[in-house]
Amino acid sequence: MTGIARALGKVVDFLSRVSGTFAGIIMLIAAAITCYEIVARRVFNSPTIWTLEVTIFILIWFGFISMAYVQREGRHLHVDILMNRLSPRTRTIWDTMTLIITLLFVGIFIYYGYGFFMKAALTGETTVGTFVAPMWVPKLALLLGGILLGLQLIKDLVVKFNTLRTQPLEKGGGLGDNPILLVCSFLVVVGVAAWLYYVSPITGLVVMMLVLLGSGLPIFVALALVGITGMFTIYGGFGALTAIPNVSYGALYNFALACLPLFIIAGQLLQSSGAGGELYDLCDKWFGHLPGGLAIATVVACAVFAAISVSSIVVAITIGLVALPALAARGYDKRFSYGLLAAGGTLGIMIPPSGTMIIYSALTEESLGKLFIAGFIPGIVIMALFIAYSAIICSRTGAYTKIQPYSWRERFGAFKTAIWGLLAPAIILFGIYSGLFTVLEAGAVVALYAFIMALARRKITFRQMPEVLRQSAASGGMILAIFFGALIMGLFITLLQVPNTVVQAISAMNMPGWAVIWILMLIYVILGMFLEVISVMLITLPIVYPLIISLGFDGIWFAVLVTLNMEMALVTPPVGMNLYVVKGISGAPISDVIRGMLPFFIIMVIGMVIVYFFPQLSTWLPSIMVK
Repeated sequence: MTGIARALGKVVDFLSRVSGTFAGIIMLIAAAITCYEIVARRVFNSPTIWTLEVTIFILIWFGFISMAYVQREGRHLHVDILMNRLSPRTRTIWDTMTLIITLLFVGIFIYYGYGFFMKAALTGETTVGTFVAPMWVPKLALLLGGILLGLQLIKDLVVKFNTLRTQPLEKGGGLGDNPILLVCSFLVVVGVAAWLYYVSPITGLVVMMLVLLGSGLPIFVALALVGITGMFTIYGGFGALTAIPNVSYGALYNFALACLPLFIIAGQLLQSSGAGGELYDLCDKWFGHLPGGLAIATVVACAVFAAISVSSIVVAITIGLVALPALAARGYDKRFSYGLLAAGGTLGIMIPPSGTMIIYSALTEESLGKLFIAGFIPGIVIMALFIAYSAIICSRTGAYTKIQPYSWRERFGAFKTAIWGLLAPAIILFGIYSGLFTVLEAGAVVALYAFIMALARRKITFRQMPEVLRQSAASGGMILAIFFGALIMGLFITLLQVPNTVVQAISAMNMPGWAVIWILMLIYVILGMFLEVISVMLITLPIVYPLIISLGFDGIWFAVLVTLNMEMALVTPPVGMNLYVVKGISGAPISDVIRGMLPFFIIMVIGMVIVYFFPQLSTWLPSIMVK
C-alpha cells in the first residue's frame, strides 16, 4: 500500500507541475496573440475581433489551472504568526486540520463548478458580440483547476498523516500547545462566529474573518469561507452557494487583471536572465564613487528594476542577491544594508508597472494608465529621499570603502551590457503613453520581448524555460486565487450594504475629510502589520473607495496614498514580506533587519505626508499624459 501511495503521490505532483507549466505557456501564447493584434491594428489597419476575448479566456485558465502548482510549491499565502509558535507535532496536527478545511472548500467549489460548466455546455451558451465562442471552454477551467487542486490537497494530507504516524515529532508543553484543546477551541469560536451572522451580520463577518485568517488557512480560502458562511446563513442556504462559481469566474473575467500575469512573466524572465545583476553593475559604475555610492547604486537599481517588475519581492530578491554581498565587501554597515534593500525593494509597487495599481484598477474601475503614471513622480520622490538619507548617513559615519571613479569606457561598457534590461521599462512607458498600445498590450509586448531576449542571449535555455514559466505561474496564480476568494467575500459585503452603511456613518459624524484620510492611513498601517499587501487591498477597497469618492477626494491620488501604505506594509513586522526576503538572502537575525529598516520606514511616512499635502505630485502627470 505504501508503494502505491507513493506512486499516486508522484502522479499528483507530476500533474501539478504540468499544470504550472501549461499555465505559463498559455500566458506566453496570450502575449503572442496580443502582439499580433497590435501589428494587425497598427501596420495593416485591420484590428481583430477575437484577441481580447481569447486573452481573457486564457487569463481564466491561467488563474484556476495554476492553483494546484501553487499548492504544491507552498506558495498560497497564510497568516501564520500564531501557528509558528507551536511545537512541531502540534503544528503538523494544526496544518492537517487546515488542509481538511481547505479540501472541504475545494469540494464545494468543484461541486458548484461542475454545475456551472455543465449548464454552459448543455445550453450551448456563447459569448455575446461579434466574436462568438462557446462559454464552456473558459468555465471548464474552474472545474479542472478545482479537481487538480483537490488532488494535490489529498496528497498533502496523506503526507501529513504519514508524518504524524511515523515521525517522532517534538511535543509542546502547556495548554497553549495542546492540539486537541486548540482544535476544539477553534471549532467553538468558528461556531460562535457563525451564530453571530444571525445576530449581527457585520460583527459575524469581522469575527469570522479574523478567526479564519488567524488560523493559518490559505488567505483565499479564509476570505471565500467568510462569504460562503454569510450567504449560506443569511441569503438562502445551499441555493445561495450557486453564486460561488459565478463570482469566481467573474473575478477573473476582468480586462484590468489580464496584464498582471504578463508583467509577472516578464519580470521573472528578466530576473532569471541576470538582468538585475547587469543593472546593478551599471549603477555601481556610474554612482559607486559618490559618498555612499554603492548604497545609492542599490536604490537606483531597485528603482530601475521596479520599472520592469510588478512585485516588490522580486525586486528585493533580484537586487538583493547581488547588492548584499557587494555592500558587505565594501564595508557598509550590515544593518543599514539590510534596511536599504528591504526599503528599496518596496519601490516595485510604486514605480510603474505596479501590481497594486492593477488590483486597485480592477476593484475600482479607475483608469489603469492613469494609475500607472500617477505613481511615477511619488516613486521618484521616495527614491530621492532614500538616496539623500544614504548619502548623508554614509558621509557622517564613513562606514564604507571609498573607490575611484570608473573610466568612461567602463561606464558605457556597462551600459551596453545592461541595455537589454533597460529597454523593458522604456518599451512599457513609451508604448503606453505614446498611445502605441494599451496597458494590457504593454504587458504582452514586454513579456514577449523578455522571452525572445533571454533565449537569444542564451541567458535561459529551452530546458530551463519551463521552470521559469512555472515560477511565474506560482506568483500569478497565488495573487489571482486571493482575488477571487476576496470577491466571494465581497459579494456578501455588498449584499449587507456595508459600503453604504460606512459612508452614512461617517457622514453622520461630520468628520472632516483630512481626519478620515489619516484614520484610514493608520488603519492601513495596522492591517499591514498582520496581512500581506494584496489581502489588505482586497478586503478594504470595496468599503473604503466609495467613502473616499463620497468625500470628494480624487481616486487616483488616494491610490498613491494606499500604495505608499502598502510599501510600508512590506517592511512592517511581523508580516512584512521584504524583511523576510532580506533575512533569507543574508541569514541575518530578523531583529537586525528590522532595526536597519526603521529609518527608511520614517522616510516613507515623510513621503506620505508630502504626497498628502502636494496631491499634484500624483495627479499632474495623469492629467496631461492620459486622456
